[in-house]
Amino acid sequence: MRAAGGFPWVVCGLVALNVWVFVQEAYAPHPDRFIDAFAMIPYDITHDVVLPPPSPPFPPLTIITSMFVHGGVSHIVFNLLFLFVCGPAVENVCGHLRFLAFYLICGIVGGVAVVAVASDSQVPTIGASGAIAGVMGAYLVEFPFAPVFLRLPAIVVIGLWAAAQFLSGFDTVSARAAESQGGVAYFAHIGGFSAGVLLIGLMVKKKRKTALW
Repeated sequence: MRAAGGFPWVVCGLVALNVWVFVQEAYAPHPDRFIDAFAMIPYDITHDVVLPPPSPPFPPLTIITSMFVHGGVSHIVFNLLFLFVCGPAVENVCGHLRFLAFYLICGIVGGVAVVAVASDSQVPTIGASGAIAGVMGAYLVEFPFAPVFLRLPAIVVIGLWAAAQFLSGFDTVSARAAESQGGVAYFAHIGGFSAGVLLIGLMVKKKRKTALW
């Protein structure tokens, strides 16, 4: 699904970059070491622990690098599916550069939320979920009644998904929250989604009706 108004260059670029990193990860001599090098580890950020190269020399940078590392085929497929479904329309209303900035900001906010909730966690957190949750939040705000899956409107599909994240996250407010779902934290979703909802109004080029197909 994409919005009228231009080719979604940034969405396609993000999809390609995520797939490329996943291929590098899959063919790395030691995939676990590859993941650990670029994953976000809250403890390392809050205690300024620098891992050996190629891990970034400044631990907070792993909030960004972790956004492009995934834990398996299902993880990356579902993330990129939602990016492909919701991203083009949001990119259209924001413009290419603003959408890229919006995507990264949402991912960073999601990472910061995990660190804030589980600052002593040593479990690697990976995935684009926070950034894509922000895109979903923006899509919900801009196109609440546009069909998403099975012709159900965004307000139902994304609304139920968001409610589940908030309920699950705040039901486990502890250091374990960042360790749920094998390292994909509920609070990354909550932080990214909230950022998307709040920031989209500042990022749109101008208000206009947009056709979707």
